Amino acid sequence: MVEKKLSIIVPAYNAERYLERCLTSLLKQDLSSDEYEIIVINDGSTDKTEEILKAYSIRFHNINYVTLVNGGVSEARNYGCRKAIGQYFLFVDADDWIETNVLKNIYTSLAKDRLDILVMDYHHWGDNGELPKEFCYTSDYIKLASEIFVGVDFMQKCLPRAVWSCAYRTDFWKEHAFSFLPIRHEDEELIPKLFYYANRVKFLPVEFYYYYKNPDSFMMNYDERACFYMIQAMEALDAFRQESVKDREVNSFFENLISKRLLTPFRRSIRWGMPASVQREMISKMKDKGLTPLAKNKSILHVYLYNHWPCLFIAYYRIKEKRWSEKIN
Repeated sequence: MVEKKLSIIVPAYNAERYLERCLTSLLKQDLSSDEYEIIVINDGSTDKTEEILKAYSIRFHNINYVTLVNGGVSEARNYGCRKAIGQYFLFVDADDWIETNVLKNIYTSLAKDRLDILVMDYHHWGDNGELPKEFCYTSDYIKLASEIFVGVDFMQKCLPRAVWSCAYRTDFWKEHAFSFLPIRHEDEELIPKLFYYANRVKFLPVEFYYYYKNPDSFMMNYDERACFYMIQAMEALDAFRQESVKDREVNSFFENLISKRLLTPFRRSIRWGMPASVQREMISKMKDKGLTPLAKNKSILHVYLYNHWPCLFIAYYRIKEKRWSEKIN
C-alpha cells in the first residue's frame, strides 16, 4: 500500500450546488490517486449531498465520505483530522475549489523543508468572476518567501485568517491535540495557537485556493447573534494567552490581536444597521469577560470612553461608520 502524502478534509453541508465542482478540482491533480486521500464529512445534509458523494466514492477510490448527525463545520473538520492518514493535510470547503495540478508542489514544499505549516495564497471568486480579496497579505508574504520561520515570528509579520489557506503536518497537529471549538469564528481562535506552537513555517507564493463568495454562507448572512460569536472565540483565545503565552512580547501580540478582532464585529454590527442596543450588549459582554476592543494604537480618549462612557464610545463609531459608508458610496 502506497503511503498517503496528503489528506484533503472537506466538510459538506447541503452542498449539492457546489460539491461536484469542488471534488472535480481535487481529482485534477498531479499526484497519483494512490498518494492522497479525500475525506468528505457530510454534516447531516438534507439535500442531494450524500447522493453525490456515494456516486463519486464508487468511481474514485481515493474519495471516502462519512455522514454524521449535523454538528457544524467545527466538528466535521475535527472528525476529518482524526481520520486523516496523510503525512500532511489541508482543508477545502465544499463550496470552494483548488487549482489544477497544485498538490505535488504543495507536498514537495512541505516535505523538503520539513514544515509544520505551509502558508499559501488564494483567489476570491464570485458568480461573475474574480473579486478583490477580503484579506490580502500577498505583498507582505512575498517578502517572506523561501525563508523558514518559527511560528511566533511568522505570525507577528503576517497571520492567515482562514485554515484553508495553509497545509499542516499531521503529526504536528495530533501531537498538540488541536481542535476547532464548536463556535463561529473558529478559525480566528485556533490559527494563532497553531502558529504559536509551530517550529517551521514557510510561505509558498502559489494561489492554490479558490474561495467562493457563497450568498448562502454564514458570513454573507451575518445576523445579530453572529456579532457575539467573535466574543466567544476571543474569550477562549485570551484564556489560552493567559495560561500558555509566557514571553512578554508574544503575550502583547496576542492581546493586541484579540482587541483588533473584537472591534471588527462591533463595527460590523453598526455597518449592517443593527441598533445601539446590540453594541451596548457587546460592550457589556466584553467587559464581563475582561476583554477590550482597543488595540495599542487607540488613544487615551478611546480607552476612557469605552471604560466610563460606553454610550459615547458607541456614538463615536456610529458616526465613523456613517462617514465611511458615505465615502465609499
